[in-house]
Amino acid sequence: MRAVTVLVVLGVCVASRVAWSASDSCSVCHSDVKTEYEAGVHAATVSCTACHGGDASVPKLEAHDTAKGYRGKIARADVPAVCASCHADPERMRNSGLPVDQFAMYQNSEHGTRLKRGDTRVAVCTDCHGVHRIVSHTEPTSPVAPRNVAATCGRCHSDAQLMGAYKLPADQEAKYRESVHGRALYVEDHPSAPTCATCHGAHGAQEDVSTACGRCHSRTRDYFDEGPHAAAVKQGKMTECASCHGYHELPAPDRTLFETACPTCHAPDSPPALTARKLAAVLTQAEESLDAAEDDVATLERTMPTAARRRSRLDQARSYYLEALPVQHALNVERVEDLTRSARSISDEARSAMHEAQQEYRLRYLWLAGIWGYVFAAGGVAYLYRRERLAQRREREP
Repeated sequence: MRAVTVLVVLGVCVASRVAWSASDSCSVCHSDVKTEYEAGVHAATVSCTACHGGDASVPKLEAHDTAKGYRGKIARADVPAVCASCHADPERMRNSGLPVDQFAMYQNSEHGTRLKRGDTRVAVCTDCHGVHRIVSHTEPTSPVAPRNVAATCGRCHSDAQLMGAYKLPADQEAKYRESVHGRALYVEDHPSAPTCATCHGAHGAQEDVSTACGRCHSRTRDYFDEGPHAAAVKQGKMTECASCHGYHELPAPDRTLFETACPTCHAPDSPPALTARKLAAVLTQAEESLDAAEDDVATLERTMPTAARRRSRLDQARSYYLEALPVQHALNVERVEDLTRSARSISDEARSAMHEAQQEYRLRYLWLAGIWGYVFAAGGVAYLYRRERLAQRREREP
């Protein structure tokens, strides 16, 4: 009976092996590719022949029959269209949750238009997503995961020789990594930190990103549109944000920007330069007042836990200051002054209250120290008096 069971099991195994070989003959020769492919998202739904053609049911080189659509290695110029045979098909993408417009966007992008003109050096799908091991962008090892996007773009855009052919700089990735956006991603691990694709687009990659900032900084753009710089943008004299803040380098915006950006367009004694100095002054005063108040709270908290209650007022002051930051782009000095005045007033009020509390706290300690000093002194006097009385009593005793 046991022998029969063994034979049956062996028969099932052999049959399974034959079935597997008949449906997956590609992996007989391409075992290394199979390992990569099975680690990707396509393994469960897309066969080798979907991209490469041929007949996978034939376990020999006859599987490469061109009569059955075998195309072998896909030419770079054909890669987007091959991917689009599935990714632009609404029926095939119905249950994936993926959009079907990537191919159309790519065709209209800088990469796509150059590819259509015969330039095969531009990026195609496999350059960014990989070839056989294609994984979700949520997978940390994916080349299009947020933390890896810059390195993926940098494979081309940091190649000085390649970028030289297009008259483009090759230091964008390095500048991005040191920028305020790069630090937000790599140092602070901020979930909303922008990557190359956030500004330039993913499949619809464009060169002109002059209006991209407003997609995240929408309130800043609204105030910018209220100011005189909006007219300069329409006239082509400047870009929305990059003229002042830069592109990939993007240092953290602070008061020094008034000293570096404004003089590039405005003379030192001009009315715009005067406006810039006023804005810089009121914003600096508010920031310094807030920082001083917060330092005071932090110092007092070490000895006075109740000082933490003052933080709610400082949060209110900070909110006025943060509101002033986007408002400054309207170049409306009065509105910025109103907001920063409120921030300074609350900060100064909180500092004054904290100093009063500190003085009261010190007085309490002084009173307490005085009382304890009196108690100890009185105890000492009583002890000495009693000791003297005992000594006198002993002297009188026979």
